[in-house]
Amino acid sequence: MDAGVIVAICFASVLFVACVIFFILLPCKAYFTALFSGCPISGFRAISLRMRKLDVQKIVEAYILAKKAHLGITLFDIETVLVSGGHPLNIIEGLIASKSAKLDFSFDFAKAIDISGMNVLEVVRECVSPKLIEMPLITSVARDNKEVNVKISLTLKVNLKNFLKGVTDETVSARAVEAVVTKIANTARASELVARPELIDKAIFDANVDSDSKYELVSADVIHADLGNDRGLPMEKEQIEKNRILAANQLEQRRLLAVAVEQEMKAKEAEMRAKQAENDAEVPKAIIQAINEGKIKDMVDYYKLENLQADTEMRRKLTGKKQDNRNVF
Repeated sequence: MDAGVIVAICFASVLFVACVIFFILLPCKAYFTALFSGCPISGFRAISLRMRKLDVQKIVEAYILAKKAHLGITLFDIETVLVSGGHPLNIIEGLIASKSAKLDFSFDFAKAIDISGMNVLEVVRECVSPKLIEMPLITSVARDNKEVNVKISLTLKVNLKNFLKGVTDETVSARAVEAVVTKIANTARASELVARPELIDKAIFDANVDSDSKYELVSADVIHADLGNDRGLPMEKEQIEKNRILAANQLEQRRLLAVAVEQEMKAKEAEMRAKQAENDAEVPKAIIQAINEGKIKDMVDYYKLENLQADTEMRRKLTGKKQDNRNVF
């Protein structure tokens, strides 16, 4: 066989094997999608993306969308977003929407929004249509001890200058609630706020609730405002009850003190009776001693003395004088 024929056969075999390997490695669906969409990509570039285990289909879809919208975004930019954990298709859709809304969204800005975990398309929608937040019912007490129930709504629009570094709408809402509570607490009469709800709106704006925020406060509207319970009456009732309990405690203390004094007097009386009994026990001894010493002759004189003492005691009782317990002996 001729050498030229052998070389041609070998070359054709190598070419065939190379083509087979090429088409095996080539992500055919993504490649032909880009080709027939008018946004062709290099086959070797497609194989490179597949070899690095990237989602070639997502990259191609985002690339086609960017080319059709004339955003000037390259395949390398989209590949970088996917490698960094972003969502290329969401970014492209958001940039197309911002271009239609004539907003100044750059690719880097959109990429930063996506990396922060937010949807770029939703951000664009918030820029076009302000965000409405309806706050729950706020209840606070004015200086006249009357409750004021207020329900407000906040209208916010995106502040692109602070969007990536500003505080969220939850912080703005919390600041608004604080401003409303402070305004109610510093108001002399609760009925004044109910009659003039614009004072609450002004208090929210004066508090600069959107300071350093990714949102700008467009309006604060009072949906509902009315008077609640009168906190003064329960406080008066509570004070009356406290005074009643205090008086009852004082009365109980006095009663216990009187009982203690009474018990003390009873103890002294019992002690005096014991001493009297002890003294009475000494009487027979004194009588015997007096007879022995000749002070009285016999028991007749003693009984005469007893009758004299009884007569004296009866006279004292009739005249109201106290008994003299001194022993006559």
